[in-house]
Amino acid sequence: MRKSGFFPRLALVNLVRNGRFYGPYLLSCVVTAAMYYILLFLAYNEGLDSVRGAMYLKSFAGVGCFVAAGLSAVILLYANSFVMKRRQRELGLYNILGMEKRHIARTCLWETLFCAAVTLAGSVPLGILFSKAVILLLLKLARVPALFGMEVSSRGVWETAVLFGALFLLTLLQNLFRLSRTKPVDLLHSAAAGEREPRTKWLLVILGVLTLGGGYFLAITTKNPVEAMMLFFGAVFLVIIGTYCLFTAGSVAILKRLRANPKFYYQTRHFTAVSGLLYRMKQNAVGLASICILSTMVLVTVSTTLAMNIGLEDSLNEMFPYDIEFIQDLENQPGDPMENMAEIHAAAEASGGFTESRYYTRYWVYCGVRGGEVSLNLDQNCLRTEVEVVTAEDYSRLTGKQVILAPDEVLACPRNLPDFPEEFTISANFGEVGLSFRVREEITEVIRHGVTTLLGSEDSSLFLVVAGRETAERIMDLDTSRSARQFRVQMNLSGKGYDEKLDQTEGLGLELSKRDDGVGFISKQDQAQEYYAMYGGFLFLGVFLGLLFLLATVLIIYYKQISEGYEDQRRYLILRQVGMSGQEIRASIQSQILLVFFLPLGAAGLHVFMAFPMLSRMLELFNLFDVKLFALCAAGTLAAFCLIYALVFALTARAYGKIVGGGN
Repeated sequence: MRKSGFFPRLALVNLVRNGRFYGPYLLSCVVTAAMYYILLFLAYNEGLDSVRGAMYLKSFAGVGCFVAAGLSAVILLYANSFVMKRRQRELGLYNILGMEKRHIARTCLWETLFCAAVTLAGSVPLGILFSKAVILLLLKLARVPALFGMEVSSRGVWETAVLFGALFLLTLLQNLFRLSRTKPVDLLHSAAAGEREPRTKWLLVILGVLTLGGGYFLAITTKNPVEAMMLFFGAVFLVIIGTYCLFTAGSVAILKRLRANPKFYYQTRHFTAVSGLLYRMKQNAVGLASICILSTMVLVTVSTTLAMNIGLEDSLNEMFPYDIEFIQDLENQPGDPMENMAEIHAAAEASGGFTESRYYTRYWVYCGVRGGEVSLNLDQNCLRTEVEVVTAEDYSRLTGKQVILAPDEVLACPRNLPDFPEEFTISANFGEVGLSFRVREEITEVIRHGVTTLLGSEDSSLFLVVAGRETAERIMDLDTSRSARQFRVQMNLSGKGYDEKLDQTEGLGLELSKRDDGVGFISKQDQAQEYYAMYGGFLFLGVFLGLLFLLATVLIIYYKQISEGYEDQRRYLILRQVGMSGQEIRASIQSQILLVFFLPLGAAGLHVFMAFPMLSRMLELFNLFDVKLFALCAAGTLAAFCLIYALVFALTARAYGKIVGGGN
């Protein structure tokens, strides 16, 4: 009985004695497991099913679960690797004192079981406690009424236990594998093992420059929003590869360059810092690169989702310029358009009134553009283009600009059609004789109408104002199967605020449902809820994952500083014995930390700066065209992150100083 209780007691004593290492490790495990449970709680919450836009909210929670699971694995494996590295001397001493490897393995097993028990015992109650607050926050961001009641997701608890049980099992297997391949003497003297001076690997430097330059090139030169979305992850992959290569090989080259500068190197505060960093940069560089990548992820996720949420109202105004828009398909829906408009006005008055109304006929068709030819027959060698046509009469009435055109004259507004010619033809097929037109003037003011999809913008578009209805009909008759004719009535309702206008829309829909002409409508207020849910979900996911990335960043920084502190402890003790004062030691410590600590932050800021053009193009897919807003969000996120980073720097520098004796 005593023998069976020996190993659990020894494992518990080890955990308590190594609290400086296991404390942050267990805290990070508890927090990540609690966050994972919260995401599962949102993904499986049946109460959200009754909320409009729940599909977006639960989908984002599902994506968050996937990312959180991967990040949890990285955090646990990294932290465990650090902890076991610091304990190698202790494990070697156990072996020297008579414990066999199988005994040490049993101790490691019990330590892992205790860690897993603490993680689950702390994370599940914490996750349950904060899950209600998080769902209220999510619904607040999505502008959805709050759900009352307290729920516990049994499935979420089970999946959290399974995931982290598997991760702790993986850490145990990792520890046992290392233990089986290491000799006791090596464990005992591992802390004293030094490293050779690393060589500058110029091939790795060149690879890093090329991959990082390639990622930057894609980010800067990609102008099309759809292409930006498709190439984004390729650019991210290149930047990650380049970052690891340059931190691994480039940092060595920089330190050797600093050592070759006598004015810089032969100073008390720089001499020991540069020499110490140079000999362990091989193991140091991976940590620095990881901090840089995680910092970049925090900045990108938070700044983009914050900009999207702040610019949501402008995006809605861009997508839905009027409160309500009625659409009558002139080919398939019966009734005189003007009579229908009169009845629409009457129904609007009955439901509360309107302040503004306008109407026009819209002709549109998807075409292919190649040079000076516009064809209704698409092929692989043309630009897919949405062509929209209105008459000069409608354009004049809607814009207040009097326009009189000859039958072969048009006003044109081409988008993403470089060098669109002044003279062009529209035909049923490329190479056929078609209708010839001359662009009298390029315009910037187009007739805006509501859209029903968020990511449905075409690569290019062409807005044409033609002489009259006869000309528009001739264009559409080139291919009646592909063209459309719509009579549209755009209206602003008289209600004050979102809720009143939504009530008016519902009343108007009820009035129009009594008719059988099939006239449909798009309501800004009705569609807004979908976008509130989508953008609110984006912001929630961005902030939630940003916190996870930040947690991983802080953990890596902490363990990196503690690890280096113990490695430098003996070196600084020798320096004190040979006459180096405490003030000089503190100056050397500060120089060493400043040399590398803010390097990842600077590199992360550079990554975000270079990615800014591509991110701006991608945000255009979500109808966010305000580059200044995105720039302010990015700058604000960077400033806030710098404050947090500086706080972490101060705390870890203090801990490092205490370990090496510089704080005395």
